[in-house]
Amino acid sequence: MNARLSAQRSSLSGYVQSLRHRPQLWRTLLAAGGGLVIMVLLLGVAAVPIGRAVDKLIGVTPFDPANPSFTIGFWAAGNLLIALLVPVSMLLHKLAYGAAPGALSSIAGRFRWVVLARAAAVVLPPWLVYALIIQPSLGTGSPRWTALNIVLCLVALVTIPLQSAGEEFLFRGLIFRAIGARFARPVVAFIIATTITALQFGLIHGASDRWAVGYYVAAGISFAVLAERTGGLEVPVLIHAVNNTVLLVPVILAGELATVSAPTGPVVVVPVIVLAIMTFVLWRMTPWLTKVTREREEVPV
Repeated sequence: MNARLSAQRSSLSGYVQSLRHRPQLWRTLLAAGGGLVIMVLLLGVAAVPIGRAVDKLIGVTPFDPANPSFTIGFWAAGNLLIALLVPVSMLLHKLAYGAAPGALSSIAGRFRWVVLARAAAVVLPPWLVYALIIQPSLGTGSPRWTALNIVLCLVALVTIPLQSAGEEFLFRGLIFRAIGARFARPVVAFIIATTITALQFGLIHGASDRWAVGYYVAAGISFAVLAERTGGLEVPVLIHAVNNTVLLVPVILAGELATVSAPTGPVVVVPVIVLAIMTFVLWRMTPWLTKVTREREEVPV
């Protein structure tokens, strides 16, 4: 039994419990509750007027809350507002726990670009193949290489990774660690923090269909597993950004941005399986992904 527990603990990086030295309830409430409140304000209050203003500025029909769809302005504004969750999460991390901004990124105290680069070499090729295979089942039309669609693709390549990072820094970063700090046993902390953040991740996407909710919850679990295994947010941010980008760019090129909706139906089983396989592969490859970083951390200063 002791050997089994030791093996389980060795597979955990300690990321979820890195704030355990300050377990007070008020800190958890300030960090987790504050992050959720600010996210609701950004999306529920600021997104509509800013999105409508951008739509009017570029000369398209403004976003209509009574008949919601993804207008260009609303989509771009939403991405950038969610991206603000990165500095917001860092600020709340500092206020609640007195931690340095970079400490939220990883147990190394910084965002490890070398980990992201190595993971990208593993993730990008199969994900591009998966995107090509699944596109016909999504009903995306043929590409239309207009100037507007190309510009929107460039906007997507910039704003989608920022939006993905915002969600990961809030859910797998700030809230995940704030909840993990409440529990003394690493495995218990990981399970409870993963369950809560995955359910939150499913609910905040506004999906009402059980297939869609299940898809987002499964993604939230995979991202939490990878954050804890690798000791940081680099790999979850990467997969989140790659998935959203490669699936949305064909939709933008087809001029169908207004039709974007949450994934639904049995087809969502496919991305869940792909994500599960990739999570397993990256789990096994974590020693290689983080090797350079660990070597640098061990160099005497």
